[in-house]
Amino acid sequence: MVLHGLLPRPLSANDVVVGQLLTHPLHPEKDGFYSELAHSEVDDLNDYHIQLRYKDIFSVDQEGRFMTNYGAKFDLGRIYRQPNLLTVTAEQMIQRTSQRPAETFEAVANDPEARQWLYNVAKEGKDMYIVVGVTELKNAVFKRAKLQDAGASKRLNELPIEKGAKVPNAVRRNSIIGLGDRHVSGVFGMDVRRVVARITTPAEPHSLSDIGYRWYYYDMPGTTNKEQLMVGLGEPLKANELRLMLDLSEEDVQTNLDAISQLSLDALGAAASPLLRPSSPALRGRSPSPHPLLRA
Repeated sequence: MVLHGLLPRPLSANDVVVGQLLTHPLHPEKDGFYSELAHSEVDDLNDYHIQLRYKDIFSVDQEGRFMTNYGAKFDLGRIYRQPNLLTVTAEQMIQRTSQRPAETFEAVANDPEARQWLYNVAKEGKDMYIVVGVTELKNAVFKRAKLQDAGASKRLNELPIEKGAKVPNAVRRNSIIGLGDRHVSGVFGMDVRRVVARITTPAEPHSLSDIGYRWYYYDMPGTTNKEQLMVGLGEPLKANELRLMLDLSEEDVQTNLDAISQLSLDALGAAASPLLRPSSPALRGRSPSPHPLLRA
């Protein structure tokens, strides 16, 4: 089973569900809408797939974002010259996929509250998306992978991810403990479609940019000039499109904060060491006094 569009970093499984409208696929906390009115209809359209002992290989770009997944039975030619590979093993892979995305979107848009949300976001000129599939991994473990035999075979060497490696924060090893594997659960893939919404009138024609979208039209009561909400459902976003949406400046800030926190914890750990006495110079914040014979 292939992942949906691979996310550049995992999201919390509590943050995204099938049928959810979003203004940013990688930041569901910023703004979104989920229709409780359409919940049953959306759920009936979903197909579920569960795979135990899931295995995969991810590649990571130079900025530390997940780039591509190759599957456990990978094509050697596709990964031979990839410098940053990670093996992935998970207890479970759970996929929820809408069997008919257009009907899922229509069920959501039939909710008056959803249409009002689309109308408001369209007036603000923001981008919009709808989630029609999610891939969730349970207790996933990531390790550094390198081909053995210079690529003459498909055998892989697996090693713990090194400290400070350019990988998503969620899968980085915990250097506080330094032992054992880090288990990560979350959403690693999504089928997310672009949504275009415009406030028009019935007489307004389409433009060439509207090709490739499936369009729906809704009268907006209480508006002047007989306004209508014209909403289009697009194709799935590709993994590369999702990867380029990740704000690296925010990731860098979080990485720096994590590094500062780690330094503070290391200092606390050193201070608590039984090898240091309360009177030790290291705890007084100054260098040791010179040897008595050297003071002169």
